[in-house]
Amino acid sequence: MIPCRRFGRTELQMPLLSLGGMRFQQSWKDLNPEDVEKASQLNLENILEKSILLGLHHIETARHYGSSEVQLGIGMQNIPDEHRILQTKVPPKNNPEEFEADMELSFRRLGCRRVDLLSIHGINLPEHLEQTLRPGGCLDIVKKWQRHGRVGFVGFSTHAETYLILKAI
Repeated sequence: MIPCRRFGRTELQMPLLSLGGMRFQQSWKDLNPEDVEKASQLNLENILEKSILLGLHHIETARHYGSSEVQLGIGMQNIPDEHRILQTKVPPKNNPEEFEADMELSFRRLGCRRVDLLSIHGINLPEHLEQTLRPGGCLDIVKKWQRHGRVGFVGFSTHAETYLILKAI
């Protein structure tokens, strides 16, 4: 069984290993569920089953990981896990309405009403941080979804330089 630790201030018991969805897809392009090949979906579902047995309950994916969200959505319906911690990542947009539309699409593809963890994906440039934090920006959308019980905890991902990471924190 994979050991767990408290995840920051969230009090979530997070496995030390996560099941990352970046390569957890048939295609880097968005696919409709009916376009997912049976063999590809079966492979993903076999991994989900094995992960549950090992205590690997944290699944992480992202809006732009191709068919990952669609396939995980199907797989999570077929392979339930009462301990699952679901995380997806959505990149900031200059237009917060477009960001919210991407969130809606992610949730629809994942087949879920709520995610435990949502990351603003790729705060790599100062303009990404501005799009996220400005009044009426992407973080305000996320906070609205939190108030409606659709999002648990919020974080961010980045490949930025240290100064920008510190500013984001």
